This record gives sequence, structure tokens and C-alpha cells, in this order.
Amino acid sequence: MNRFIARLFLVLGALLLMQYSYAQTLEFAQVGDVHYTLNNEDLDKNLYFLALSIKKKSPEFVVFLGDNVNRSREEDVIGFMRNIYPIRKPCYLAFGDTDAHSFAGLEKLNYLDIVTAFNKNQDEKKNYYYFKPNSDFICVVLDDTSEFAQSKHGEIPQQQLDWLESLLVKYPRKLFIIFHHCPIMPPRDEYKLSMINGDKYKNLLKKYNNILMVSTGHYHQSAVLKDEKGVRHISAPAFMNIPHSYQLIKIDYDENSYKSPKDVQITVTEVKV
Repeated sequence: MNRFIARLFLVLGALLLMQYSYAQTLEFAQVGDVHYTLNNEDLDKNLYFLALSIKKKSPEFVVFLGDNVNRSREEDVIGFMRNIYPIRKPCYLAFGDTDAHSFAGLEKLNYLDIVTAFNKNQDEKKNYYYFKPNSDFICVVLDDTSEFAQSKHGEIPQQQLDWLESLLVKYPRKLFIIFHHCPIMPPRDEYKLSMINGDKYKNLLKKYNNILMVSTGHYHQSAVLKDEKGVRHISAPAFMNIPHSYQLIKIDYDENSYKSPKDVQITVTEVKV
């Protein structure tokens, strides 16, 4: 009898291990609207503390959600990249409306020349791209900003929407996270900051079950909203504003039991530096 009970416990233990062996976690940091300007001692100091905080929290990667600099100027982009270089984690940047436009003299290609010189993780000079943090995820960075002049209205060109859909078709078993600057589910109503072609984009998101979340900045306000499919639309606070905070995103998932975004637990923690 004792031998039978021992075997029973072994079997139960094995079943429990099998149940939990598929549970996995992805954790990353996202930083919104730094609006860096050269010789800004407050931002210099707090970007230093940001690097220390991220080193302590040790997320798998960091995404800056646009408006990384306050003016479309080469010296500001260089200063910003020098300040985030000590983070020493894989970093990825999205474009914001203040970052680069030819009317101000700094075209997106020039901006990307500076970014890729400092950041070997973003080694392709593309304004929209994707990366794979692990074997389960595709992270997509879109560009919803104007090429020529600053505009507070975001707009994702049809070319990018087609490209995004091609990725969703190509990787149907991957989980997708999408990053860009201007939200399609904003934390508040403010027409001057809205997305121009938001309906087209929303219709694309509705077609697929493997999109978990969309992360944005622009509104300088922290918020977590859900659409009808359970996709989280996460708005990041502006790092430039006191209390100088960023978000840690923790995703708990089980690829073997996944059916929709509602099957995934996403925890958003605001971290003050």
C-alpha cells in the first residue's frame, strides 16, 4: 500500500510539472515621450536613473515609444542616444511626431543613421520593422508619423498595414505585440491627437486572434484599455513629466492552451525612477 501511495504521488507530481512546464513569461519595459533636449540637466539625470532602474529590474528588452527628442535636430538625437546607451539591454525605438521630419531639417534616414550607429539591435535603417524576443513572439514597430512636417495626428500608411497583415499571415502561431506612437484607443478624447485612419487599422486587428497588445505614447497618460477581442491597448506616461516613470509589462502565457488574447495575463506596473 505504501508503495502504491508513493507511486500515486509521483504520478500526480509529474502531471503537475507537465501542467506548469508550458507556463511562460515575457517581461519588457516601455518608455513614452522622453522629449529629450540637449543640456537638459533634469532629463540627463533621470535618464541615468532610468538606466539604473532597468538594470535592476532586468527586463528582456526596452522600447521607446516615440517623441524621444523634443525637436527634430541632430544634436538632440545624438544626446538622447548617448544617454540611453548605458541601459545595456536590447533597445528599440519608434518614431514620434517630434523626432524627425524633413521640414525641420532632420529626415528620418538621418535620424536612423544616428540611432543605428549607437544601437546595434536596431541595425536596419527602417522606419518600421519587427523583432523576435523569443520563439513565441513577434514584436512589430510601426511608424504613424509624417515624413515631411510635424503633425499631431497619427496615420499608418496602407503599405504598413499590408506589411503587418503579411506578417500575421506568415506567423499564425506566433503571439504579436505592436508598438507605435499614436493610439487608436486613446486614454481620453482629444481630436488634435487622434489617429486619422484608425478604423482601417482596427478592422485589421479584428481579423486575427494572435495579437495580444498595442503599446503607444503621445497622450502623456498611463492607461490600459481592452477592445472586444481582449486586445490590450496600453498607453504609456510621458517620461519627461514628473515623476519620470516608465512601464514594466509582464505577460504570462501558455502557448499550448492559447486561443485568444483573453487567455493571457498581462500585468502593467508603473515604475518611478
